[in-house]
Amino acid sequence: MNNQYNPSAFNAYPSPPFPPPQANFQFPVPFGAAPFYGYNPPPPPPPVRKTGRGKSALICVSGAVSIILVAVILFITAGGVAVKGKPKTVPDVHDDESSYAEEYSLPSAPSVKPDVNGPQISSVETDEVQSDETRIANEVYSNVSESVVCITSYKSGKDYTLDALGEGSGIIITEDGYIATNSHVVDDSTKTGVMVTLSNDKQYLGTIVGIDVKTDLAVIKIDAKNLKVASFADSDKIKVGQQAFAIGNPGGSAFSNSMTQGSVSAVNRVLDSGYIKYIQTDAAINPGNSGGALINEQGQVIGINTAKLAAVEFEGMGFAIPSNTVIDIVNKLIKYGYINDRGTLGIEGKSCTLYMSKANGIPQGMMITRIRSESPLASTDVKKNDIIIAINGEIIKSSVDMIDELKKYKPDDTIKLKIYHPSSSGSDKARTFEVSVKLIEDSDNQD
Repeated sequence: MNNQYNPSAFNAYPSPPFPPPQANFQFPVPFGAAPFYGYNPPPPPPPVRKTGRGKSALICVSGAVSIILVAVILFITAGGVAVKGKPKTVPDVHDDESSYAEEYSLPSAPSVKPDVNGPQISSVETDEVQSDETRIANEVYSNVSESVVCITSYKSGKDYTLDALGEGSGIIITEDGYIATNSHVVDDSTKTGVMVTLSNDKQYLGTIVGIDVKTDLAVIKIDAKNLKVASFADSDKIKVGQQAFAIGNPGGSAFSNSMTQGSVSAVNRVLDSGYIKYIQTDAAINPGNSGGALINEQGQVIGINTAKLAAVEFEGMGFAIPSNTVIDIVNKLIKYGYINDRGTLGIEGKSCTLYMSKANGIPQGMMITRIRSESPLASTDVKKNDIIIAINGEIIKSSVDMIDELKKYKPDDTIKLKIYHPSSSGSDKARTFEVSVKLIEDSDNQD
């Protein structure tokens, strides 16, 4: 599901781009025990010393008499007996009703009409001194808001009489109209029609230059000049805890150029395939924010807002593609329209976890679940369910490790794989072997 705002169903809140994990986080209790909700019952009463019955009764009576005497003394000293004048008492239910109304009735409502000379209110003079936090937020918004646009997508082509697919955000990256956004904002296709609305409400028809579904990035071009360009920071220097600001269009154009703020909650988060190590933030990210800017205190873009964990149990968990990844991918999309130097083995797989390894007596790595016909491994001894445990001597323990290692190489590069073949029925015994193959170009994202 995408993270766009759907203007045709305002009350239907769209799902975020990546669904939350299928897990229900609760505080566990022992089996059969009642859940603990943090309530501490009062302590039990102190034990009563057992004495003779007559003696206990005497103590209780004497104690009660003492309490009554003390109460009478306090009442007298407090002026509770006869003083000058008759004391005011609460009327008894048998008293005359008129006297009760006189003592306790509310005043009647005034008879008032509009009066041109009536009293007026006015504002007081406001102190212009701002806190550092407020000043920084104001400067960030004034520096970046003009560089964030609203993107409305239309299905296939340029028939703008159709209902919009949705609305998202984008960031101006050149003065002459190149705009970076998420691939899912443009429906993961270069054939999608787009309308771009600037912060001053001026609108342009756009052309999608290129998309990369694996990193969820896209580039749009509009015919414009002298646009306000956003500056990008080095995302490798981001620190957990630093301030973060999100500017975009939550809910679409109806709430354009909204800013939320929070902090960087974590870095290098893996959500899906492993192609991106996301920035996690608690700045509010909502449907329509996708493609917008995550910004540091200096007013520089540190990421493109992309996803959030959306469930009753989760709150304040938004994710952004780091700016260094954005720069690398967007520059290639502008040049080629797709990522032309991403090498691949043409296989699919899943992680062989530590538990799987210990439980089955097999090594950790990436277990192959499918070998495509175009894969260089198709003509080798490598089979489905084999496990890749190393690439050029680098240990592989998961599919994320596999992706990270393959990023170092380009199409036509030769790599050596270390493969573990598990035993199966019959005489097929477990064995480890090596195979050298040449990477092919990853064309999955080409239309």
